[in-house]
Amino acid sequence: MKLLIVEDNEGLREQMKWALCNIYEVLEADTTQSCLDKFRRNQLQLVCLDMGLDNVPDKGLEVIDELLKIDRKTKIVVITAHTSETLGKEAIARGAFDYLIKPVDIEELKVILTRASRLLDLETPEDSPIMDSVKSGTDFNMIGDCDAMLKIFDAIKKLSQAEVNVLITGESGTGKELCARAIHFHSQRNNAPFVPINCGAIPETLLESELFGYAKGAFTGAQTNKKGLIESANNGTLFLDEIGDMPQQLQAKLLRFLEDQKYQRLGDVSFYQADVRIIAATNRKNLTIDDNPSIRSDLYYRLSEYEIHLPPIRERGNDILLIARSVIAGNRERFSLPKLKLSSRTEQLLLQYPWPGNVRELKNKLSRAAISCVNQVIEPEDLQLPVESFQNLSLKEAKDLFEKNFIINALRQANFKIATTAKNIGISRPTLYDMIKKHGILPRQKFRSNQDAFSV
Repeated sequence: MKLLIVEDNEGLREQMKWALCNIYEVLEADTTQSCLDKFRRNQLQLVCLDMGLDNVPDKGLEVIDELLKIDRKTKIVVITAHTSETLGKEAIARGAFDYLIKPVDIEELKVILTRASRLLDLETPEDSPIMDSVKSGTDFNMIGDCDAMLKIFDAIKKLSQAEVNVLITGESGTGKELCARAIHFHSQRNNAPFVPINCGAIPETLLESELFGYAKGAFTGAQTNKKGLIESANNGTLFLDEIGDMPQQLQAKLLRFLEDQKYQRLGDVSFYQADVRIIAATNRKNLTIDDNPSIRSDLYYRLSEYEIHLPPIRERGNDILLIARSVIAGNRERFSLPKLKLSSRTEQLLLQYPWPGNVRELKNKLSRAAISCVNQVIEPEDLQLPVESFQNLSLKEAKDLFEKNFIINALRQANFKIATTAKNIGISRPTLYDMIKKHGILPRQKFRSNQDAFSV
């Protein structure tokens, strides 16, 4: 991989070049202009950037902006003077990958560049077919064929070969733990434990001992040594759900562990070693906002070496039906209902409802409906969806929705014959064609992939 070293101090630039030339094809620049010229000409994505270019202490911030405009995937490692330490954090806020303070520790620089190189490999598209589902080692696989989910499946496949920490974001119920289990299941750690913990469900006073364990006599009632979840996850994966709820003091201790994989039990003076991959998750937005951060910025950058955002199912189109049919298939066996299915009206309703609880809510509603439905056919009323969910429509939207559903149902009842449908509902064929076109109802040959369909 090519590396561009941008440094106006010739001695330091040469030192970094000779230390790294056996690993990278090194290019050099000593000014802002030469940096941008070589970056464009050589299509580079890995840059080591001095913050104080052109005798301007914060010139590097402008350069970061320019480089990311050319290629947003560029990984920029910033080198800043010890007198300008705050510029390093500002550089990361601008989009830099990481920063180091002079004098540069070459070994630490190598580690940071290695992580950046791995992420570039992960973010490079592959020619191999992308999965439309991914195994997670649990009863339910991750399912989807929308663009967002296909990219996530591709990322999971690539993460199986890369030892980086992962941060999963998304609303409650989008399947963050399922995604974490999938990453673990496809990794080389899949024969070791996957250990989950919800940081918001355990009292602050107990969370530290749960994570790191405790020594005998550490507190009243500590009669024996107890290993923590980090030790239990040795050689495997530790999943930290709702990481934004972890107390700040404990975040500092976790950060220390991430840096050297060493930890202390509560009340113990000895250090212990554990080889653990960390996957964290949160449903919060803006974790590191300045006025009220829920997570330390330095911990956030360590945890989010690779970040996956799970979209809500209301933004995933027909994935809702794919997931629903998978749940129904599981419920047939679970409840001994071999003919259990969704009615066409119910499938249409699944696509219209906003699902604030996402996949979790969908599964719960379908499981309850499987028990209460008649003749093993789930109708809309069996789902018991709140009426208020549909009260945000305008009068025109409500009329259009009714008209669209009315036409689709009429087409189904007439076996999708246009003449019969028009006669049954008392309109002319041209009028029916106009209504079909207005509501974007598709030809019948696409019926299997879209429920708004008919044939001529």
